[in-house]
Amino acid sequence: TVVTDLGTFHPTWFNKGVTLCFVPTAEAYRQALHQGLSPQQLRQYGLPIRPEFGRMPRPKEDVRRALGLDAYLPNVLLIGGGEGMGPVKKIARAVASELAAGGRPAAQLAIICGRNERLQRSLLERPWPVPTAIQGYVDNMWDWMAASECIITKAGPGTIAEALACGLPIVLSGYVMGQEEGNVSYVLENGVGAYSDNPRRVAQIVSRWFGPERDSLELMAGRARAIGTARAPMAL
Repeated sequence: TVVTDLGTFHPTWFNKGVTLCFVPTAEAYRQALHQGLSPQQLRQYGLPIRPEFGRMPRPKEDVRRALGLDAYLPNVLLIGGGEGMGPVKKIARAVASELAAGGRPAAQLAIICGRNERLQRSLLERPWPVPTAIQGYVDNMWDWMAASECIITKAGPGTIAEALACGLPIVLSGYVMGQEEGNVSYVLENGVGAYSDNPRRVAQIVSRWFGPERDSLELMAGRARAIGTARAPMAL
């Protein structure tokens, strides 16, 4: 069994008849023991993600230049998963407005719309007060993360694990009740991000990170790198 939740776990994850159970966090390990699995059945290696997310990073300026972004302007990455779901448009507008509030852009914005072509067209049709790159589905998400200083996303465990491996502070903008609720707690308790389902509040959080709380952003990036791992696939 490969457990893919980070903080809350349905008991069916932990079948005592398995040969091995791979868990991503210390809390998952504790829960597995509580459900009757033995230490010999358990391996804690982190969530399996593509190893590209854990490779040695190039300078952000080089990655941004290769992606067609402003090489010297910090980047905020906004994603809505492979299907481009959630209030991506509202969050994008609010974040762009906040980043432009000081008269000069505090950062640029990259929006990954996934397969949501309607969302992509809608975003491309409007003007933006800060440099904004709008992409559809991409197959090099590790490059977009490597080019960024933070990420805005819903609380999917895979994206969280990928962001942590890249050392990205995370603003969580929503979660699936029950299944993803513990992922929010995991991010907050480890001090690697923030949560709000209000687009304006999300924008204010990001604005502070690129303003008076810049030191906090750097501290969260360090914590993210410390707990992020891309070695789980090799362990499997």
